[in-house]
Amino acid sequence: MEIKKIALSSNDEAVLKNDLLDIDGWVVSAVNGKINNCRKRMIQQWLPKLYADPSVTQIPASEGAVVAMIVARADYSNRVERDQGYPEGDPSASWLKAQLRNYCQRNSVDYEESDNKAQLVEKIEAA
Repeated sequence: MEIKKIALSSNDEAVLKNDLLDIDGWVVSAVNGKINNCRKRMIQQWLPKLYADPSVTQIPASEGAVVAMIVARADYSNRVERDQGYPEGDPSASWLKAQLRNYCQRNSVDYEESDNKAQLVEKIEAA
C-alpha cells in the first residue's frame, strides 16, 4: 500500500517547521509508531483467542507471522469490516476469498467450502 501524499500550505509548513527539524522524518516516525502500537494491540487481543482455539496447534514466534496467521482466519475482520459489516471495494474485484466467506457467514448466505471466488460473489449478489 502506498500512502497518499498531502500538500501542505506554506502557512502549515511554517507552523510545523517551528517545532520539527524534519517534517518527512516526523511523519514516517509517527506512522511507524502507530503501526507498532496497532500490532501490539492486535496480538494482545488475538492471543487469548488463539490459545482457546483447539484447532490452533502452533503459534509462530515472530510478530509478523502471528499477524499473518490472524488475518488469514475466517473469524478475522478488519476495522472497516467490523464497522460496516463488509469489506470496502467491489466484492468481485478487491475482496479476498476469506473476506467473501466471512461475509457469507455473517449474513447467512449459504456457500460451500469448495466454492471459488466467482461462485461466492454470485451467491452474495443473489442474496
